[in-house]
Order: sequence, then C-alpha cells, then structure tokens
Amino acid sequence: MIPTQQPKYNPGEKVRIVQFVRVGHRRWRTQFDGVVEAEGRRPVGGIEMGGKASYCQQPTLRLRRVDGEITEVALDERTEVEVLS
Repeated sequence: MIPTQQPKYNPGEKVRIVQFVRVGHRRWRTQFDGVVEAEGRRPVGGIEMGGKASYCQQPTLRLRRVDGEITEVALDERTEVEVLS
C-alpha cells in the first residue's frame, strides 16, 4: 500500500510564506502572501527520470498572489508558513 499524507493547508486559505536565502555571508529574507491553490510534492535533484524519484520528494505549495500571479514554493524545514485569517 502506498502511504498518503493529509494536506496541511486547504485550498482557499490565505497564507504568508517566509524563507531565508543565503547569499555569501548575508542572509536575505523573502516574504509573500497568497491563497493556497494546491499542495503537492516534486522530485528532488537530478533523479526525476529514475525510479528513485518516487521516494525522494520535496513538499510544495501552489499559491495565487493578490495580483493574480501563480507561484509554486518548495518548502523545507526552515520555511515559515503562517495561516492568515
């Protein structure tokens, strides 16, 4: 049996994503708000074509921003996701 996960975020929820990007010795903060469209998983690294892609995956969130732009964010253990009311 293939294990499944319950989604953490429901479609239609407004969220704020905060991530930090390391650039040299600096750490840049990125933040944006959007409405969750879907939650998914994607293969990691250069193994998309092989059988290993089924177990080495990274969670993602597809968001629609206020201006209509759709973006997909890869989530890691340091990503802060805040559900807004």
